[in-house]
Amino acid sequence: MSYPDDNRQYYNPSEPSIQNLRSSIHRPLTTNQQQFVQQAIERPQQQNPDDTKEFVRQLGEYQPTIPDSVSMHFLKSCGIDGTDARVSRLIALSAQKQISDIILDAMQNARMKGLGQTKKGTKETKFTLTEELLDSVLVEYGIKNTRPPYHT
Repeated sequence: MSYPDDNRQYYNPSEPSIQNLRSSIHRPLTTNQQQFVQQAIERPQQQNPDDTKEFVRQLGEYQPTIPDSVSMHFLKSCGIDGTDARVSRLIALSAQKQISDIILDAMQNARMKGLGQTKKGTKETKFTLTEELLDSVLVEYGIKNTRPPYHT
């Protein structure tokens, strides 16, 4: 549909679209899928409160990759003072998980682009983390890299 006073095209909702086609195709769930959905609905109701206590207890014994002194420094710089060691370890563990996810996604992008270097005679491929790979993944996570691409 176009309007006579300009050359722009406008979307006509009566025309078929991919969303309309997808929503019109309904496939019933198989019995296995129905059982899985039912179990997923019932799981939160069956959660044991002792699991949370056990997790907190294990945090006191766990040594994350990021040392307690580093996480406490950043907590203090944010204005949080005198926190429990388990809290700082929980924050360090969540930061470790976030960094791990970012690195794994960057490596997956490098594999898909075929950027690895393979030595002759071996099947081992080595990947180098570059700024271009990291920037594309950081954008997906909503993180803006403020360094220019030419920094040293």
